[in-house]
Order: sequence, then C-alpha cells, then structure tokens
Amino acid sequence: MGVNVSKEQNKPIKKCEESSSKSQNLNERLEEKQTNVTDDNTNQKQVQVANGTTAKDPKPYNKAPPPPRPPTKTKDEVFNLKDYAEVDEHALNAPNKLMNGTFRELVNYLTSNQKWDDIARVRAIFLWVTSVDVYGLEIEDEPPAQSPLEYFLKIQTNSGNHAHLFSGLCQMANIPCTIISGMNKSAAYEIGKPANRKTMGAQWNAVYCGGDWRFVDAFWASACVVGRKSREWALVDSDGSPVDQEEEDDEGETQHRINEFYFLTDPNLLIWTHYPDEKKWQLLPKPASVKDFEDHFYVRERFYILGMETIGPGADKCLLKTDGGEKDINFKLPSNDSYNYRYKYMLYQSRKQKNVEGNVNVFLDRFVFFEHTADLLHFQLRFPVTGDFKMDIYGLDVNSSDTFDLCCTYIIRCPTAKKGCMPFPDCPPLGWGPIGDTKKVGLHPQSHQKGVVESKDGNVEIRFKTEKEIQLYQNLKHSVLDDATLSRYTMARQEGDEAVVNLRLPQKGEYALKLYAQGKGKDGEAPNVCNYLIRCDGTGSSTQAFPNMIDGKLGKSHLCDKLGIKALTHPSGFIETESGKVKVKFSSKKDVELVCELHSQDSSAIKRAKAVTSNSKGEWQFDLDLPTSGEYSLNVFARDKNDSGRIYNVHTYLIQSSGYGEENKEDEDNSNDDQTTTVSTETVDTSDKEILIPVPPGCNKAVAAVHRKNANDPPSADQIQFINQEDSQFVKVELKEYGEYMLNLYDVESGGIVKNVAKYQINRKPASELYDSNINNIMESVMGTGGLQVPPPDPTPSPDLEKENAKKSEEERRNLARKQVLQALDLRDARQLEVALKKYDSLQPNKNDDLLKKAKKTLDLLKAKIELTDASHKRNLPALEAAIKNAKAVNFDHSLDLQIAMVVRLRDHIAKIEKLRHEVMNMEQKTISEIRTYSKPPDGVHQTLMATFLLLDSAMKDVKEWKSIQILLGKTGKESFMRKISFFDPKAVRLSTATAAKKVIKNFTRDQIRQISAGAATFYIWATGMIEEVETLGGAEANEGTNRLRL
Repeated sequence: MGVNVSKEQNKPIKKCEESSSKSQNLNERLEEKQTNVTDDNTNQKQVQVANGTTAKDPKPYNKAPPPPRPPTKTKDEVFNLKDYAEVDEHALNAPNKLMNGTFRELVNYLTSNQKWDDIARVRAIFLWVTSVDVYGLEIEDEPPAQSPLEYFLKIQTNSGNHAHLFSGLCQMANIPCTIISGMNKSAAYEIGKPANRKTMGAQWNAVYCGGDWRFVDAFWASACVVGRKSREWALVDSDGSPVDQEEEDDEGETQHRINEFYFLTDPNLLIWTHYPDEKKWQLLPKPASVKDFEDHFYVRERFYILGMETIGPGADKCLLKTDGGEKDINFKLPSNDSYNYRYKYMLYQSRKQKNVEGNVNVFLDRFVFFEHTADLLHFQLRFPVTGDFKMDIYGLDVNSSDTFDLCCTYIIRCPTAKKGCMPFPDCPPLGWGPIGDTKKVGLHPQSHQKGVVESKDGNVEIRFKTEKEIQLYQNLKHSVLDDATLSRYTMARQEGDEAVVNLRLPQKGEYALKLYAQGKGKDGEAPNVCNYLIRCDGTGSSTQAFPNMIDGKLGKSHLCDKLGIKALTHPSGFIETESGKVKVKFSSKKDVELVCELHSQDSSAIKRAKAVTSNSKGEWQFDLDLPTSGEYSLNVFARDKNDSGRIYNVHTYLIQSSGYGEENKEDEDNSNDDQTTTVSTETVDTSDKEILIPVPPGCNKAVAAVHRKNANDPPSADQIQFINQEDSQFVKVELKEYGEYMLNLYDVESGGIVKNVAKYQINRKPASELYDSNINNIMESVMGTGGLQVPPPDPTPSPDLEKENAKKSEEERRNLARKQVLQALDLRDARQLEVALKKYDSLQPNKNDDLLKKAKKTLDLLKAKIELTDASHKRNLPALEAAIKNAKAVNFDHSLDLQIAMVVRLRDHIAKIEKLRHEVMNMEQKTISEIRTYSKPPDGVHQTLMATFLLLDSAMKDVKEWKSIQILLGKTGKESFMRKISFFDPKAVRLSTATAAKKVIKNFTRDQIRQISAGAATFYIWATGMIEEVETLGGAEANEGTNRLRL
C-alpha cells in the first residue's frame, strides 16, 4: 500500500530539515502570498469560494495546544469513515480551478461548512491532498505562482513534500499541526539492516484534533510501489510455485491510491515504520528505543487491518533463527472475520550466501507448510540447506480488495540444515486446512478443523456437513508414490447431509489430500477448496486398496442424467448383502448399452464371484453372485451402440458381502496364492494436446474410459481413438485443457462384462513445468548431487507388527516378508520394493520362487523408469541414450513402452537442436564475413539475422538497421556472436521474444533463403528451430510469478 517510493521522496526539504518548529515557515510564506484575494478590500475577512458562495475565514484557534502526549482514545473511537461521507464528497468534488488558485481559496473551500468540527476539517484537507496523483500529474505549462499546482510540481522535483503542504493547509485553517522529522521504513529500507538516519530520513505530521495529537502521513497515504526487487535476494518459492529467479535491483512502479490507514493513525501502530527524532513525538506511554525499532519485524498496515497478532516469544523480531533446520511462524487471526481473508507468501534466499552450498538452482517450493484456519495463520518451514532467507507474507480481505498487500517480512537464518529433510507431498497455493473457500462452496468441516491429520493405522475418515448438494472430488498425493497408484486408496461419498472421504494409506509418511468441489450439475473444472496434510505413523492389514472405482467416488455420476440412465433399485453408492447375492437394475435409452466391471482386491474372492448382465426393453439387470465374504466394487458403464471404443462411467458401488459357502474357501486361502488383482498403473506427464497410449498385450477387445479429474466434462466421442500401428494397438487421447486426466483401459469379455487392464493418470502441463514435481529432481536440486536422493522407507507396516515378527517362526517371517514384497509390487515403489526384496531374499526362499523372480524383474524395471524420468529432466543426450537402452533391456511386461517412446521422441528433438547448434558453430568464418560485407543485404537475409539476434537477447531497436547487425556480427570475446550461440539456452528466452522473431521471418521459407545465401539459410534453420523450442517450453515467462503483489 502507501509507501515511500525512493530514498529522496518525503525527505525533509531544503532549509526546513530537522526542527519541527520550522514547520511554521511554509504557513508564513503561504500567508504572505495570499493577500489581495478579493478586489482591493484587504480588511474584509471574506473570500469567494470556488462555487461562487462567500465563506468566512476559519476561526482562529484561541488557545495554545497542549504538549505532545498519548491520545486518550483510539482512532476507531473518534473516527468512523461512514460518518464523514459528506466531508469526503465535498473534498473530492473540489473544482479543478482551485489547483491554479490561491491556497486561501483552497482552504476556505475545504473548510467552508461552519458546522464541521476540527476532525471533519482535517479530514477534508487530508482527502483533497491525498486524492491528487502527484507523480502522475502532467504539467505542460508553467503553473501560476504560489498556487497548489505549483507546489505539487515542487513535490515532483523534491523541492517540497506532503508533510509541509499538509501542515501549511492545516495551520491556515487554524488547526494546530506540526512536522515531525525522523526515520521511516520505506520501500528503500533494507530489511534486517541497521537503521540509518541519513538514508531513512523522512517527515510526517502530528495534527491536534478531537482533543488529542494524532498522526497523519499524507505521502504514505497517497503513493504505493508495486514490483520493487532487490538484487541481494533470489526468489525460490512463490506461494508454492517453484522459482529460481535472480532478482535485479528495481525500484518498482509507483502507483496512486488513497490509504486510509495513515489518517489519524494510532501511535502504537505507526511506531514500527515511523521513528521520530524526538521521543516525545512517539506519543507512547513507554517510548521505543532505536534498537527496538531496528530489531522489530517489518510490519505494514495490512497486518493491522486484518487484525493479525504475533504469537510466542521473539515473534516480533525481524531476525528469526531455525532450530534443527525448522521454524514455525504463527499469527492469531480474528475468528469472526478471517473467513474473508486470503494469504500468500514469497520466500527468498540470500544471494550473498547462495553459493555456500555450491548450488544455485535450489527448489524450495515444497518445504513450506502454510495453514489458514479461523483463528490461526501458521507457517512451518523446513530447510534442506543452510543460509539466510527472507519471507514476505501478503494478505487481502476479499470484501474490500482483489490485490494482495504486504503484511510483514522476516529474515530467517538457518545455520544447520534439517537432517533427512524431505519436501512436503504438495504445496497448494490455497494453503492447508479448511478456509473461507471451503465454507463458501458449502462444506463445513465436522471431523477435522485443522490442516494436519494424524493417523496411527493408515485409516482416515474426514467428514463435512453440506448445506446443499455438491460434487466433491479428492486427490491423494505423496512425495514418491505414483498418483495413479494412490487413486486406489481414496473414496468419497455422500451420506445424507454429509460428504465423507475415506483413505487407506499404504505406508508410513506424509500425504496431501486435496479436495475440490462445486455445485451439483455444474460443468467444468472444480476449484480447490480444502487441503489436508496427513501424517501416517503406521499401517495394518485393513489399509489395502479399495476395489477398483473409476473416479474414487461412490454413487451416481454426473453423466448419468445426460446419457438418460437411471438406477431403479440402488440409487446410493453402498450395498450390503447378507446372502452374498444382489440384483442391480437400471433403465436407459434405446441407443445406449450398459456394461459392468466387478472387482475385488481379494484374488480368490474374484475368482469365485460372478456377474451376469441382461437387458429387457431398456431395463438392464446385473445379477451378482458373491460367495466369498468381503468387499467388492461394481462399476456400471454406458456406451453408444454406434461407438464401440469409448465407455462412460455412470454409477459406482461399494458392496459388502457376507458371503456363503465359506467352508470351501479355507483351502484356497492356504494355497499361498501370490496372484494379485491389482491393475497396472502409470502416471504420465506431457505438454501435448494429444498422446498415444499403448494397449497392453493380450487385450483382445479394448475399450477406454477417460475423464478429467476434479471436473465435469460433457461426453465426447472424439476424445478417444484406437489406432493400429505395425503389431501394436494404441489409444489416442485428446487433452483439450491443461490438467490431470484418468484413462482406464478395459478388455471386453462375454456377457456385458469388462475387465480393467491398465490405469493411466495423464498430467498435461506447460512444457516448462513437466519435471517440477519430480521428487528426485527436487532432492538433487537441494543436495546438489546426482543419483537417488530419497531415503528408503521403513518397510515395516507398523511397530506392533515388528514386535510380533520377532516371535514368529522362520516360515511365518517369510510369509510376512512375502506380503511386504506384494505390497511394494502393488505400490510400484522402487525404494520399498528394494528393501522388502532384500529382507525376503535374506530368509532364503526357494530360488525358483516365482514371486522372487517377478520382484527382481520389476525392481529393475522401476529403476529404469526412474532413470528415464531423470534423464528427461536433465535433457542430456548421453543420459537419454543410456536410459533408453537400459529401459528396453528390462521392459519384460511392456509397461515401459509409453515412457520409452516419449523419451525417444525427446532424444530425437534434443539431437535436432544440437545438430542445429553444431551447424552454426561449424560455419566457416569466410561465410560469416561474406554476409557481413553486404552493404544492402538481399531481402530475407537481414530479417533472418534480425530473428537470430532477437533470440540472442538483442533489443528490436538494435537490429532494425543493417549497420547494427554488421557491428554485432563483428564482436569478439564475451560478446562474440558465436559464443552466444554456443551458450544459448532456449529456456531463458521469453515467449514474447520468440513471437517477435517468428513475425520477422514469417514471410520467408528455408528454400527461399538458401537460394540467396547458404550461410543465411543456416541461421534461418537455427532460428526457426529455437523459436519452436521456446514455444514448446512456454518461454521464460512460464517460470515467473503471475501475481502482482503490493509492497
């Protein structure tokens, strides 16, 4: 908000610097200049007000004001903005000609209402002064001498300031006002540095009104700065978005805005930004020392406006120190109002100490926990590296603004990094815990009011009261485990007026549960409304995955009504059967066919289960026979009879069967069956609008179900297309929007039954974000070394099971180890599988053990997958070649087909870029010299070189003339044209620059340029290739913060 924009503005003006007693000078000069206002009648104490009416001079203040003392009442007790609407309207409607008139005319207009008290008159003067955008005034002609406009011009040129203007006008209105000299923490203040009276010098006012001395800073109330940056700090985390941006010194942009906070400001709120030379002008019962002012954390008006309070000892200090690499920062919030508050943060690392760790590119976007509840704002920071950090906290009230203003700033010193520091599983911009957006959408938390949820056994149930029918979506995340795999461990449902989310966490650690919601029947993407950080201490046998559910949600799909499907027997999503048998009926349109999937995580149970589909006159019936007790899922799909490739989920059930014939099950349970019903799951990242997914071998008649997660999209037959290429079948999926998609592939069996054969989560992101969330990339960035940095998990499901394990026989321990291997295979977690396999192998199972063989092959495959991802992030050709070779060697089940194909494409693309670079680098100097010798180059040559140098960071004005191109071609050393080509990084080029370069050469083709000049053609091919690369990556803008934050 209002801020001292530069080191010069609002400093004491010449000849009126230190003494507040000299504040009379301006008033005396103004009085001298206001004679002969009305004709020649100098004795008449009346002037013509600008509206034509006659107004008397303000009544003199008959007694001397008391010495400075703390006000007896707060600002809120004496001033309510709503009560001064008439005053404000009068001041803001002041005629423009007053700017060119006299100060006496201006004061008489502003204070013309004789019924107004001194606060109202001060208010009128304040509002008029601050309503003028001084630094935006464009004064073409010389203003009249001794006019307000002339004085504003003096302020523009630092020959005057707001404090003297405001004081002079008040005293002319017979209102006691003094100018206070001192220091303030303006935008030029370097946070955490010692106070400097010379560079921080400033002036503001104390005005006597309402029976007390009160503060006014007309300058801070009328000017603010946006976008100021300091080269000392590198932005490493912008509200959960990874950034590695070296800040350049930038004074920012001055903007005009009236800031009510600096009108009659309470002394205890002003002292930490405005420190007077004379302690008596602090107006505090207990004055603060310069040391107190220096050490206090940087706090701005938004902090007080939002009712924030620090919590805990030392929380009001600017410099905070970590304990073991961690630091908690807490603020108390007004619970009745914070529903409408929103917060953001920005974390910087000191550039001076950044290289201590030997690593510049450090991601810290997932090392800050940010929780906003009704009465608490909580930040928990964990630092994997040492150094000094700066944290800015911004806030807004949605009822009054859409701009985030700076609340406060801390310097955080981390002398020791946290040991084994892992990033949080996610860092949502919304923060953690239920907030205003949660309630706004109609969700009222019943079970968990805070952002952290603790679980001792892996089971979590979260409940919300719903005031209306809503669509709730959930997304579970983990730092290491695959998103597609985790989707099988979540379930959401509606129970009457409650929305319920259940989790079965597969292993210890931290998880992020992200909830999205919107009104029932609403299409499009739902917003993120609530997030929980879940800490799991242990798991048990009850935390196996849920049976297959297409989107993790029980009950009716949003497509049900659109496709004309209606549940006739079981409208909810939960079915219990004591007999082990159940009939589920639906009605549908004539052109729609229904099919179903029956699934259980119990392989022996699903072998005995049966589902039979029948149809009679548009009524569909699914007869289920579930002889084994346990948990099943039934997914009902609809498809157009004319579209055999795509199916749509219309209803999902979770069925609890009591079973029958359990006497035949015992032998099956003792068969040590290692078969699993788990579906192959993969998560794929892409920036493309279309992607080809391989259909698993052995799938005879494939169909696909695809949906965008956390969204309701209308049915579209064009989104899916099956393609045969050589001996393989692929499904082409169209991804119209950026976001997360879930693709399920099914094999159609006889009798209207489908079987899930593969599950893919496809994340379409801008190219620049493709590898931001990869855990190995994050840890490598932090640690500065290659290889797998993620520590292995504790493979023991829980401490209790470990104790039991010690008492068991060797065979029992082997069986437990087998279960742990199976669980790791289910999770497709290389770390956990490696640990579990080592333990199992140490118990000396049969060397021909099928599970042992499968586990070893799967571990090799998972490691190869990690290598593919890491090589893709590094974009290094040798690393890509090695990763592709290793992946092909271990791809025993074809599950890496997609990843290999994508990495091969990336390799070929990077090889093409490298080839283009080498072709330019290998050009003969003679060829370049020939191009340079053109006095008037042929059409197309100049444009090609223009595009080339634009990409190399030359400004458009520097390449428009051919002579400038010739100069650039002739530079040597660090500015050498060839050196710039050799170090060119397309990720550093702004998309706008690439667009400008593309526009320059758009009317020419490669063949046209080649016919003119072979050398110019080489530059043309390089430029077009680099433009394409920049467009693919999204430009340097993709890594920049999008929010304009006000300091």
